[in-house]
Amino acid sequence: MDVLYAESAPITSARKNQNIYSAARELKGLTQEVAAERLDISVESLGAYEQDRRRPPDSTVLRMAQLYDFPYLCYQHIQSGDLAGVLPQVGVRTLEHATMRLIRLIGRFAKDGRLDQLMEINEDGVITTEEKPLHDEIMSELHEIVTAALELDFASGGKNG
Repeated sequence: MDVLYAESAPITSARKNQNIYSAARELKGLTQEVAAERLDISVESLGAYEQDRRRPPDSTVLRMAQLYDFPYLCYQHIQSGDLAGVLPQVGVRTLEHATMRLIRLIGRFAKDGRLDQLMEINEDGVITTEEKPLHDEIMSELHEIVTAALELDFASGGKNG
């Protein structure tokens, strides 16, 4: 049986304070020399990225993520740059934890009747002052569900993230 993703993977405690690009490369088991050659960049450039002396271009990070089989690197790259805060903060979770969290959040959303409430609030195209607190609460829950879905995608080694 091939293992696509192991729960020990992405970030171990030893890697938490490590540069995201070097952590991803080391997780794949590649040396700087081999990675640089496969990425078609110089070892010096890769070293500069991994020592936070230079920020790699998005296209290089995409190639790194593909080479390292680690799509979460693209997400980390975005979160570490000027666009930080645009996307939700996605944590690294085990496959089991991410699955259970997403199912629990969706179940609670459905059990609480949030779909019907959202339709009632938004179907007329107007959110009244009275409706706004409930609308904001529902939107907050939806954001949490989206975050959980992204965590599951990364935990399963998905290429959608």
